[in-house]
Amino acid sequence: MGKDLSKKRHIAKTITWRIIATSTTFILAMIFFRDDPNAGEKATGVAIAEATLKMLLYYLHERAWFKIDFGLLSRRKKKNPKPKHIYKQDFSIDQTMRKQRLKQNPKVIWFTGLSGSGKSTLANELEHLLYKQGYTTYALDGDNVRGGINQNLSFTSEDRSENIRRIGEVSKLFLDAGVIVLCSFISPLVKDRKKVQEIVGEENFIEIYASTPIEVCEQRDVKGLYKKARAGEIGDFTGISAPYEAPVNPFFEVDTSKIPVKDAANSIFDKIKEKITINYG
Repeated sequence: MGKDLSKKRHIAKTITWRIIATSTTFILAMIFFRDDPNAGEKATGVAIAEATLKMLLYYLHERAWFKIDFGLLSRRKKKNPKPKHIYKQDFSIDQTMRKQRLKQNPKVIWFTGLSGSGKSTLANELEHLLYKQGYTTYALDGDNVRGGINQNLSFTSEDRSENIRRIGEVSKLFLDAGVIVLCSFISPLVKDRKKVQEIVGEENFIEIYASTPIEVCEQRDVKGLYKKARAGEIGDFTGISAPYEAPVNPFFEVDTSKIPVKDAANSIFDKIKEKITINYG
């Protein structure tokens, strides 16, 4: 959606600039052809030809520069996000002490899949199960992330990657607090999920893949997002106009159209129980 808005902005700038430039060309042509009885007709022809060619060239020029980082501090700072004057503070209460207090091993349980695949429902069911078993958890999804810490991000490919990166950093803080965090995000690209894994640590990252077929996801689509995407009303929609890269080797894979959510949640719990439980030996 953000990408579409940027194109509209460039088109608007193209049109307004051409009005000014073409008017100037017409005036100059009238001056050059002032002694010609057909001066008005010739000046109009020159202005139209000049406007058509330069509008196309200007638009292509704008789109080309939109993809270039040169001179844009907002993009450059993402490549060097850690200023030299920032130092890590050592606190007297560390993760080991928090783990002992909570009696659990914190992990990031990352649910990925298409919109409507059932990942959020599955994460919610698993969190209820963990809560009943006495574990301390917190769930992150679009509702509590996009509306707050990431509200300034659009849905361009760059901002979606930044959205996932920030979620990884927030998840890392939850890990440090000793909390088991359940994250439900489409996160369509392998590189973005890999980035989260690097941030939180490979040993702390548990990937759950909701592999529900897109046909089923569309049938569940109460908001009509898939329909709008197929009609071209939503750009860069995962599974329709943007790619989804399935996990190569997820910790757990489930098709929620074939397995009831409660059964799937129980199966996941059985597999992760050993990972999240402290072994006092």
